[in-house]
Amino acid sequence: MEKPGNFQQNTQDKAEFQNTYFMHLLFMEKPQQPDNGAIGQALNQRFGDVDLVCPGPGLISFAVKKYPVTYKDGVVPAQVVMTEVREFKQDTIDDFARSQLWDVQNGREILDSCRYQVSIFDMMSAGLEYKERCELLMDWLEAAMELYPDCTAVWIAPAGKLFTAEMVREHGVSREDRFVYFGVNARFFNIQGTDDQIVDTLGMYAVGLPDVQYHFHGLDPNRVVNHAYNVASYLFDRNAPVRSGETIDGLLNGNMSQEVQWRCQYEDALIQPVRCVMDICPGEYAAGNREDGE
Repeated sequence: MEKPGNFQQNTQDKAEFQNTYFMHLLFMEKPQQPDNGAIGQALNQRFGDVDLVCPGPGLISFAVKKYPVTYKDGVVPAQVVMTEVREFKQDTIDDFARSQLWDVQNGREILDSCRYQVSIFDMMSAGLEYKERCELLMDWLEAAMELYPDCTAVWIAPAGKLFTAEMVREHGVSREDRFVYFGVNARFFNIQGTDDQIVDTLGMYAVGLPDVQYHFHGLDPNRVVNHAYNVASYLFDRNAPVRSGETIDGLLNGNMSQEVQWRCQYEDALIQPVRCVMDICPGEYAAGNREDGE
């Protein structure tokens, strides 16, 4: 991993549960927007019966009957929403976010080359069980990619994660693993003036789960990043069963091992945005001060 640049923390930047979850398809040239019939057909193939709610212009939305959501006033189907083609304002993705584009080699250049965007998101689905909602979101992303064959890249806003269109179309991960793959970004930071490093995840918070965090020295950060993704997958699969004070398998010779147990504790994130994380104390490699917590 290369060292990211120097940044000042923004303590006003807070990450909260996302009632609407935004993903942005980016384009070099202005794409042709599909008609509502084509959108409905693509949704039918993935979701079964859907109803057109808002025909546009501006916003096009469909109710997905497969995902009924119970609210105080009754049961309503979740919706998927697509915007019209808009200008992509490159400065909406700041240098801090651009420093964490680990999944693509030329991420900054890709962002600078894109001039248009189509945003997709969900509505009325925050009340779904989180795995159902993530399934809805990932199927919506894949449907949108079929509708826009000229898409260059995808920006997953809650995770600060960039993918090329080819990476999205040819990902090869299982349905159950898609959200962690697309919606969780493992980030890496050096602490200026020290040998300390931080790896954390960004994106679990968006669906009501804790992100994870490591403050350490003397470990290969690439191994820590792999550990972070494995832990995130475990938390996602089992609805975050680990409590403060409990332990999980740590790293031994770079691999996860039951012979090494690392203590977990819930606390505020060390790196923006402000959110609750499961801090994982890597034993002899731990850095910083930790207080016992419940």
